[in-house]
Amino acid sequence: MSNKPFNRIVRSWDEFWAEFWRIRLVGGDDAAEFKSEQVVDFCWKVLGIKKNQKVLDIACGAGFQAVLLAERGATVHGVDITPVLIKHAKKLAKQRKVPATFEVQDMRELKVKEQYDHVLVLGMSFGFGTDEENARSIKLMADAVKPGGKLLITGQHPYALANHLGPEWLECDEGILLHRADFDPERCRLGGSWELACPDGTIIMEGENPEQDGIRCYTYPEIKSLLEGSGLVDVQGYGAWYTPPQPLQWFSMEMIVTAYKPKRSV
Repeated sequence: MSNKPFNRIVRSWDEFWAEFWRIRLVGGDDAAEFKSEQVVDFCWKVLGIKKNQKVLDIACGAGFQAVLLAERGATVHGVDITPVLIKHAKKLAKQRKVPATFEVQDMRELKVKEQYDHVLVLGMSFGFGTDEENARSIKLMADAVKPGGKLLITGQHPYALANHLGPEWLECDEGILLHRADFDPERCRLGGSWELACPDGTIIMEGENPEQDGIRCYTYPEIKSLLEGSGLVDVQGYGAWYTPPQPLQWFSMEMIVTAYKPKRSV
C-alpha cells in the first residue's frame, strides 16, 4: 500500500463542480443523451408543445435539453444561475444552429420580458431555496406562463429518498466519486456532499454551491398547493419520463408535476 499522502482541496460550484457535473459527465455520455431525448419527448407530448411555440427552460444547465427542444422546432430561452453553464449552452446552440438563447438568472429572482407557451424546470432543480424562496419561485414561474400554457416542474420525490442516501461510489474518467448523504426530517431536506478522488492522490471536495443547504423534498400535495395558490389548475403528477405517461406512485423514481394556466382567472 502506498504511503503517499492525499492532497485535499476545496473547489466551489462555479470553480469546478458545475462544469464537472453538468458538462464533463453528461456531455458525450450515451445514457445521459438517451435520458435527455426521453425527457424532451415526454415534455413535447404531455405538454402538447408545437413548433414555433416559446419555451422557457429554467435551471437549463449546460443547455442539452433546451437545444433538443429547439431542434424539434420550439423557440427556447434558457436561464441558469451558473455562468460557465450558460456559456456552454450558448456555444452548443450556435454549433447546432438552433433558435435557442440563454442568460444567467437565479430562478428565485426570475425576470422575463415576455410570457411563454410553456415553462419547464427539469433535472429536479426545484427546491434548493428556503420555503419562502421556493414559493416565490413558483409564483414567478406561473407569471411567466401565457394564459392557456403549461408549467412542468420536477422535484425530489420524498418517498424515493432511499435511492439517494448512500453512501455510493461512482467510477469516472477523472477518478472515483464518493457521495455521502444526509436527511433532515424536521425540514424535509436532502443534503450531503461529493468528493472526487483523483489518481494522483488529490481529493477535490465541495465548497460553496447553490445547493449546499440541500433540496427541500416537497410532497405532491405540497407542490399542488403551491401551484394552485399561484393561479394554476389541472395539476397532474407523473412518476417517470415514459410515454404513455405513468401516474405518480410512492415507489416512483421521479416526481414530475404539470399544471395549466387558464385563459381566464378562476
